[in-house]
Amino acid sequence: MSLPCTLASLPAQSAPAAGLAGDFTASIGQAGNQLQLQLACRDDSHCMLTTVFSAPGAPAQPYRQQLDQVRLLQDSGEATAALQFAIRHQDDSALPPDLAEAMARLKPALAAKPAIRQCWDLNAPQAGYMLACSLSGIPAGAAPLYLFGSLQADGQQGFQRYVIYPLSRQQ
Repeated sequence: MSLPCTLASLPAQSAPAAGLAGDFTASIGQAGNQLQLQLACRDDSHCMLTTVFSAPGAPAQPYRQQLDQVRLLQDSGEATAALQFAIRHQDDSALPPDLAEAMARLKPALAAKPAIRQCWDLNAPQAGYMLACSLSGIPAGAAPLYLFGSLQADGQQGFQRYVIYPLSRQQ
């Protein structure tokens, strides 16, 4: 299972993005073959990304990455292009299972034709590889943050440059 990702989104009429502070999660896959993501941020510059992959016969070991160089992304051009590509290709068929799941989770937000509101470069493992973004123009109740994870092979059906996963805010 690849680690495609996308992070945050706020309703179109909401106030400006509040930042990254908070705990956000996503579960990808089915029980027994699942990737769990948790992005815990104490502010806009310091986060912890925890990933746990569980598979039959393998112990689930959390992998924690301290992210102390998170920066507000000044140029969201690549993220915007990736989001627009996903909007145009949301009805593509025959996606690989992990990408099909990402697209299915994104469709309610994509149907509203959202735009990038704000992105943070997580600098993990390098600049531009993984972003956390909020979106404008999304329906009420949509995820507050979207994880944009670099694709290993660009231009796969449905996604380009980044795969996007919605992250839910933990209470």
